[in-house]
Amino acid sequence: MKTAMMGFALAVFAAADASAATGLQAQVTQADGWVAWQVPMIADAGAPCCFTWRRGAPAENGCDLDARDWSFGTDSRHPLHDSTLAVYAHVADGRIDRLRAVASACPVESKDAIRRLDAVAPAQSVALLADWLASADKKHDDDSALAALAYHEDASATRALATRAEPKHDEEVREQALFWLGQTRGAEGADIVEHYATTDADPDLREKAVFALSQSKAGDPYARILAISRSDRTAHVRSQALFWMAQMEDARAQADITAALTTETSDDAREQAVFALSQLRQGQAEDALIAVVRGNYPRDAKKQALFWLGESGSPRAIKALDEVLAAGSPAR
Repeated sequence: MKTAMMGFALAVFAAADASAATGLQAQVTQADGWVAWQVPMIADAGAPCCFTWRRGAPAENGCDLDARDWSFGTDSRHPLHDSTLAVYAHVADGRIDRLRAVASACPVESKDAIRRLDAVAPAQSVALLADWLASADKKHDDDSALAALAYHEDASATRALATRAEPKHDEEVREQALFWLGQTRGAEGADIVEHYATTDADPDLREKAVFALSQSKAGDPYARILAISRSDRTAHVRSQALFWMAQMEDARAQADITAALTTETSDDAREQAVFALSQLRQGQAEDALIAVVRGNYPRDAKKQALFWLGESGSPRAIKALDEVLAAGSPAR
């Protein structure tokens, strides 16, 4: 009975979404050119805009809707502190052929006037984007539309992204949906990503889901990835989990990754664990590698640690290598 009721509820949601999309579609496509509307933007995901980079730092911001290459992002060093998302749709011959979305405070320009819509319901906007992504007759890059969907505050955006993460879709579609679920959709998004990271039949998809989980700011994604590094049935997935643990700048990473050198059964995964240690923050990486060289670890792990110490080239690393050479092989 519960299953039947759930199916009925999903059917009702789908019908409501289709109706909402149709209503907004008519407003958007009534004239060719750029048309824009605003909706509340999800919190804690940054404020997307286009940045000009000078000497490694964002210097200016602003987006050109007509540019051939569309590139946007967020940067904590240049925050816009915005809570509203501006969605831009380009209409040609009565059809939407491009979609863009940035924070409303992000300056946007176009050679032609931009038509503005008032009082667009967030659920309508989500439904339109989801419908456009699902349409079979379009020819475009889905990335911008997926990003636009992800930055909507409305809860229906999480459902729309989760639908695109389902196994019925191509792997690339699923990977992008999982990325945005982890990047922007909070605890609910992280739960969905973890589900696929731990249960999907495709190890390549699980690997991509681990990366998506590492991007989440909700709860304790590090602990979830640590569990995957110890339990996944594929060595390559465990290896990637160790790598992303090192990238998360978590204080637990050095000890947890080092511990994998004695518990991991795969030679390749142990090699990746040493590489992960080399990717820790400067200073911490050297401490970890030197500890491996001097500790009671497998011979192959010690050899890899020596290699990455040599690649470091820092005074501490060179000193450690000199000590090893003076004492003899660390693997004896």
